[in-house]
Amino acid sequence: MEKKTISIITPCFNEDSCIEDCYNKIKLLFDTKLVDYNYEHIFSDNFSTDKSIEILKKIAKKDKKVKIILNSRNFGVFRSSFNAIKR
Repeated sequence: MEKKTISIITPCFNEDSCIEDCYNKIKLLFDTKLVDYNYEHIFSDNFSTDKSIEILKKIAKKDKKVKIILNSRNFGVFRSSFNAIKR
């Protein structure tokens, strides 16, 4: 039987201090408690000016379950999340 896929959307803006922690917590959750599901983790960045984009690209390069959306400006949490759902 094919596993169902869960999509996790994380909007972010200047979150370089906690992006990796968020990624690791979601990964651990699916590796231990939700092993019967596939997942994709979509980070929707709102034009961060810190190292967030660099960190996101590094994570996405090593983990194919991670997708990143780089917005051209700060759309805010709700529009950023909606944008990620549409893709």
